[in-house]
Amino acid sequence: MRLLHRHSEGFDPAVPWTQESESVRQDSRLFRQIVAQRRSPHTGRQHAFYRLQGPDWVNVVAFTRAGELLVVEQFRHGIDASTLEIPGGGCDPEETPGAAGRRELREETGFVSGHWVALGSCTPNPATQTNHCHTFLALDCDPDGALELDPAEELQVWACPWTEWQARMRQGEIQHALVLAAFQLLSLWEGWPALLRQLETEVGRG
Repeated sequence: MRLLHRHSEGFDPAVPWTQESESVRQDSRLFRQIVAQRRSPHTGRQHAFYRLQGPDWVNVVAFTRAGELLVVEQFRHGIDASTLEIPGGGCDPEETPGAAGRRELREETGFVSGHWVALGSCTPNPATQTNHCHTFLALDCDPDGALELDPAEELQVWACPWTEWQARMRQGEIQHALVLAAFQLLSLWEGWPALLRQLETEVGRG
């Protein structure tokens, strides 16, 4: 990369700010809102920053043995609209991301898999949130019983051909940022070209 601008002479974005104080503004089931007073190592000025502390999340890109993508559809109260997503959710306390991915796949779709690939992780919003979202690929998924949803969860599960899902993403129908990030990570996986050929072959057979 080629540096174009710098905040000031000697500026280094990797140097952390000095923590002066921290207080909890609000503590909910999902997030704790923290107000952190921090001092710039470059200017010496103090500023207040609002941080949201929460559990790590998981996303699961899951394909059945027939090569169909498992998709969940539910109403989302943040935007007051239904969304098409992949299975996912928050990690329970002391639960590893891998275990959370297996649990979420089983609970939300009724499917299980014995073939898992860790695709990587991203920070949902590093400006305000402290957590990470981990993405996994689950292959050759098999049905394993009824859904096991939380009391407030209401959803339906679809089996979607890859070509249809790809078209929906291109048309802007899939707008959940973390879902789109999951497929970006999938496209960077070294095994993706071979899997894509397999999925396209399955469509041809259908």
